[in-house]
Parts: sequence; structure tokens; C-alpha cells
Amino acid sequence: MNPIRKIACYLILVLLLNCVVQGEMIWLEELLEGQIPSEQNTKSEFEIYRDTMELVWEELIWFPVPLSGTNEQATVAFENSWMAERNYGGKRSHEGTDLMASIDESGYYPVVSITDGVIEQAGWLEKGGWRVGVRSGNGNYYYYAHLASYAGEWETGDPVHAGDLLGYMGDTGYGPEGTTGQFPVHLHLGIYVPLGADQELAVNPYWMLKYLENKKLTYSY
Repeated sequence: MNPIRKIACYLILVLLLNCVVQGEMIWLEELLEGQIPSEQNTKSEFEIYRDTMELVWEELIWFPVPLSGTNEQATVAFENSWMAERNYGGKRSHEGTDLMASIDESGYYPVVSITDGVIEQAGWLEKGGWRVGVRSGNGNYYYYAHLASYAGEWETGDPVHAGDLLGYMGDTGYGPEGTTGQFPVHLHLGIYVPLGADQELAVNPYWMLKYLENKKLTYSY
């Protein structure tokens, strides 16, 4: 490829990436304008995005799926599927990022907490299967879904430190309690930020996971 064509391709990629990020910021601003108190709506688009995300970024410590110290084939992959269409239970948007397992074996991959916090939810959800919800000190909610099993008898209020084992990646959900096999083994990670006393807003975990890719624990599995 000649130099001019290389430069043109590079500029196109930069423009596409900018469009993706800008689109997410506009989407977030529109949601916030409709849900945060009116006196805060005078903030600029950048200020809203920055202030909302800052408390999430500062508490991120570990990638949710550790490296395998014994099997180099045991990897995970993820894409930016934010707001992609989902149809189980009715048409809806995907509020999270799916980490797909290269080894499609339920219960094989460990899942750890990416932050400090406390257990807020544990148990079965029809769409999420066996899930764990961790509330951080900054008030953000981290949702780990489709687990095969838990690492312990989690109860509301139990303290969690970043890197603590929460459970094991699975394929549970999309049906009554105990349903498995409706999709490949993976971890669904959702991140929600508080908006007042009883409202929350989902934010895109993809960029946080990209940042945490170089911050992985190593487990023997």
C-alpha cells in the first residue's frame, strides 16, 4: 500500500472511532438530561460525561476474568456490543459487555470483582441467570451475570475486595431457575451509576474493560 493510501486509511479509522465515542456521549447526555435534577442540566456535554464516569474509572482495579496460569488456550474476547438489539423477553438493548470464553465449558473460568464494594444482590434472575451485584463505595453498581456457580454463600452486605473470587463463568439464564445452555458460556458485565435515590443509568463497560486488559490476576485453572 502506498504512503498516501495508508494515511487515508488511518484518517478514516480515526474519524470512525471519533463518531463511535461521540455517539455514546450524545446518548448519555440525552438520558442524563431527562433524569438528573434540572439545576444540573446547565452542565456541558463534556462535563456531564466526565463527572458521571470519573467515579467509575477511579475505582477500577482488576480485569474480571483472570489469566490462566496452566492453560494458554483459556482466553476471553469481547466486542463493543453496547445497545445492540436483544430479543429474549421482548425487544431491548444490550446494557453491558459480553466476555466470551474460548473454551465453552461452564464453570471453568473464574470471575473476580473488578472493584472493592459490598454484595447487594445474589441469586437467580430470568435474564441474568445466577448473578452477583456489587455496590462500590462510590455508589456504582457492578453486575456479573450468567454464572455457573458462586464462590461462596454470598449475602447482602458481605464485603468484597477487588480481585476476590465471585464465582465461575457459565451459561445460565433465559428461563426459569436452573436454565442453562441457551447461549455460549460467557460473562455479562453491566455497570450502573446512581441518579438520585432510586434511579440508575447503565454505562458502557467496553472502554473500562479495554483499560483493564493489562491488569489481570493469574489463577490456576
